[in-house]
Amino acid sequence: MRAKGLAVVAVSTLIGCATTSSTGTSTQSRDGEGLSCERRVKVAAIPEEYAWVKEHYPGSKVNMQSLSRCGESPTDELSVTTADGRHVTLHFDISSFF
Repeated sequence: MRAKGLAVVAVSTLIGCATTSSTGTSTQSRDGEGLSCERRVKVAAIPEEYAWVKEHYPGSKVNMQSLSRCGESPTDELSVTTADGRHVTLHFDISSFF
């Protein structure tokens, strides 16, 4: 019975310590994953956008940056080609400085 309890603790610990891979599929951030207007990533400056992309989509290429709006809030949209060839549009909340 004790061995079964230890196995449950070990599995729970492993699950709790799991992290996302560095293959460009990690899209979590402090405010949103950036994949929609509603889930914009809050940034304090444009260089933060590029740093965020580099961190969350390693090996990707930013193809285009454009100014947009999400409701009444100014938003930067970055068109990105990921390292595995996918095309994504990322949305950044720039209301703190624009």
